[in-house]
Amino acid sequence: MTTIDTIVWDFDGVLNRNTVDGRYTWQDGFEAEFGHSIETFSEIVFNDRFHDVIIGEMSLLDVLADWAGTVGYLGDLRNILDFWFQEDYNLDERMLALLNRARAANFRNVLGTNNEAMRTQFIAADLGFEDRVDRIFASGLMGVAKPEEGFFDMISDELSVEPEDLLLIDDCADNCETADACGWQVHHFTGDVEALEKRLKAAGIK
Repeated sequence: MTTIDTIVWDFDGVLNRNTVDGRYTWQDGFEAEFGHSIETFSEIVFNDRFHDVIIGEMSLLDVLADWAGTVGYLGDLRNILDFWFQEDYNLDERMLALLNRARAANFRNVLGTNNEAMRTQFIAADLGFEDRVDRIFASGLMGVAKPEEGFFDMISDELSVEPEDLLLIDDCADNCETADACGWQVHHFTGDVEALEKRLKAAGIK
């Protein structure tokens, strides 16, 4: 293993543990809160075109407006976003502790996440990650999403870091495979915090 200059942390599934058995936990209270089917919401919002939302080519509010028009929801769409964003985070304190240790060891730490602009702003400002990491790379602002090679190439170029000096920590195997193909170091995070801690210790993070 070569030296590491920068650690690129995935957000959802790594620092944010917001799923249980593959289900997003924020969706559990949706029907009680808004009186509409979460299945219908998911079918209309999270379909093939959601990729365009993720890379910033379509507004999330426009997609929500399509759902609202279909089901007859007359409320403020930002109430949907507020509920979604507020209920969709469960920050893992063990992982945040590792992030803090990496920062204390003077490694550069950045987020590399597939998120559109509004949730990225929530993560940055409301959850405080604009102060927790050195930079946030989000697909909605980059115009490209993991696992496309362009996502990883853009980070390397923007930071002026050679690919082999970047370490990706991600829970998605496809993302890790592409980063590896781009020359990055990778750690496929499967929930084993101790294994990640061992990897980081080998890199010099105590």
